[in-house]
Amino acid sequence: MKIQIRYFGQLGEITGKSEEHLEVSCQTIAELRVFLIAQYSGLDAIHFKIAQDNSITADSSPLKGQLIDLLPPFSGG
Repeated sequence: MKIQIRYFGQLGEITGKSEEHLEVSCQTIAELRVFLIAQYSGLDAIHFKIAQDNSITADSSPLKGQLIDLLPPFSGG
């Protein structure tokens, strides 16, 4: 599956990218998370959220979106 991944905030600093296009064989968001942490070791220290087609999704969700956003921790206020 071809996906576009956008990295926001400190996640872009860790990866050195604001976005990239990848071909992945991941079936779930959890598998994608593991794949990305293996590619960019600094991601393992951050509790980031993953959005799929503009909706934050659980790790147990199937990977079916084309647009993936990695969102750094944030707080309201």
